[in-house]
Amino acid sequence: MSEKIQGRDDTLKHVDRVVRSVALFAGGVTLTGLALVIVIAVIFRYVFNSPIFGADDFNQMLLVSTVAFSIAHSGRTGGQVVVEILSIVSGPSFTRWTDIFVKFLGALMMGFLVWMLIDSGINAAKYGEVTSSLEITLQPFFWILAFGMALYGIVLLVEMYVLLRGHSLNQLTHSTNGK
Repeated sequence: MSEKIQGRDDTLKHVDRVVRSVALFAGGVTLTGLALVIVIAVIFRYVFNSPIFGADDFNQMLLVSTVAFSIAHSGRTGGQVVVEILSIVSGPSFTRWTDIFVKFLGALMMGFLVWMLIDSGINAAKYGEVTSSLEITLQPFFWILAFGMALYGIVLLVEMYVLLRGHSLNQLTHSTNGK
């Protein structure tokens, strides 16, 4: 990452606020729903010996939603695996430019993925894309995934912009007081 530390960029602060809110609220609601469905399904299966038909469909859709709402936050907080071999063998300037290039490629990939997910969402009903048991249409879940990937693409573009300006990419802090 860039060795120039001039404080956190204001644009990055705004993106951090949005990413944190989406992950905590939307991701938290879907994760809570997922936990409730799992606990209730286990109770019904093992206590009442009567499994809930379609519980797996709900689990899969809630898990997809949880991941979609959390991917951008994971990217901002450094939650993804990174191998930083270039920083060991090269200088900070070269590493900064490779980071910019990689973020650009990642944003392009996210853009393509968003496009394909929106297209899949539009065509889901036409091609009969549904869950296996309850036949819930997958259309809104393609769009939820597209939203999550678009948000991560925006994060990558803003990080690239911040690096181009010579600022450091201080990772998103977990404090709630906004510092």
